[in-house]
Amino acid sequence: MKEFDPKYIVNEDYNKDESLDSYILSLMKELKNDTDCLNSIKHLNLLKSEVKNNIGKLNDYRLDFNVCKSCPGIDKCPKENKRTKAKIVRNGKILRLDYEPCDKAIEELKIDNYYICDDFPKEWKNSTLRQLDLSDTRKQLIKKYSSFIKGDSSSWLYIFGNHKVGKSFIAVTFANEFIRLFKKNVAVVSTPNLFRYLSDIYYKDKEKFNKIFDLLSNVDFLILDDFGNEYKNEFSRDNITIPLLSNRSNKELFTIFTSQFSIDEVRQLYSIGKVGGAIRGRQIESLLKTMCEKEFDLTGASLYRK
Repeated sequence: MKEFDPKYIVNEDYNKDESLDSYILSLMKELKNDTDCLNSIKHLNLLKSEVKNNIGKLNDYRLDFNVCKSCPGIDKCPKENKRTKAKIVRNGKILRLDYEPCDKAIEELKIDNYYICDDFPKEWKNSTLRQLDLSDTRKQLIKKYSSFIKGDSSSWLYIFGNHKVGKSFIAVTFANEFIRLFKKNVAVVSTPNLFRYLSDIYYKDKEKFNKIFDLLSNVDFLILDDFGNEYKNEFSRDNITIPLLSNRSNKELFTIFTSQFSIDEVRQLYSIGKVGGAIRGRQIESLLKTMCEKEFDLTGASLYRK
């Protein structure tokens, strides 16, 4: 078959053809001038007659192509058929305009399959490291995370700071990158909600408690979001918090904490109970400081690149 050449789309023969509708001609000129769109359909080796006879489909494809080209984000998609992209399919001499899931929708589905728990806004699954502001603290945090990715460190990450400074967002962004690289399971949980639920079912449904607890103890990548804001009593501390952290520490499974409190403040919060409360609090502090090595304070840091 003759190789596709953009000159087929608009040439002197078409311009001289007085019977050619001016609107069709204008659409063909627009298609000819859209280099990126032309390159995307070059493999079809379109003949000039095919371009003319299918200019309506090709124009719809071009418009859709350019919406995707300047994609504002999968959840801000301006299309009527969101999360899709158009494609031109050849079936013999027939050209057909079809739609399929867009690249970002496919990427989201792939990532979604590895989240066994995703207690965060759905649109965050499209976040990447390129979106992040590179403040000094954030650079250090990314560097520390990179050492884990490269296999140079098994230490945890402890991220704290005021409300709405992007602690949870950057943690989920790390999780997304982990999934893209390793195709392994991740759990992101709201610590207050999770610990309250586990406390409620501990006696009511011990089998379910053990199943969830084992899952969290063994998942490849765990984010304990809003750590420190959970309701604390001796029972939850001794049967959930300490065993969970100890299990993950012993197995060297990567864990990220986001919190409004420093580790020292968490120790104070967990030093409850008349008998041994201070010792238990120090036990949690020791686990966190040993496994995290460093705390990252994001107070005042920007969320996105400026």
